Amino acid sequence: MKGDRGTALVCKENKFLMIFRCKNNSEYYVLPGGHVEDGETSEEATIRELFEETSIIAEVDKKIITFKDANGRTHQIFLCKYISGTPKMSDNSVEVERASEVNIYKPMWVDKYEIKSFSIWPEETKKYLIDYFNK
Repeated sequence: MKGDRGTALVCKENKFLMIFRCKNNSEYYVLPGGHVEDGETSEEATIRELFEETSIIAEVDKKIITFKDANGRTHQIFLCKYISGTPKMSDNSVEVERASEVNIYKPMWVDKYEIKSFSIWPEETKKYLIDYFNK
């Protein structure tokens, strides 16, 4: 569906994968993911976007939440099993083309215990991650 987003929650050794963003002097974190393209499932979009944005290879385990953000976009977060890779943008990602001094993308493993101190977009994701890791 147009506007739908598939997003990956990839965990490894008490850390999970996020992308630090700095855009127009605003700093925040996002889970890797993006728009579902025509003819693609949400799961396929999640794995494609995950690799493009982070160079991480993973497989979808299960959908863990679906929600609408403040702009009405549907987000589906999938728990993904880490297979291999080191966080860095893929050379062929659109983020590489968009990156500049004022538009930064930096994929990284972050400690799950630091979530509360992060500015995370969308806000619903932050709330969910805090609940998820406090289980």
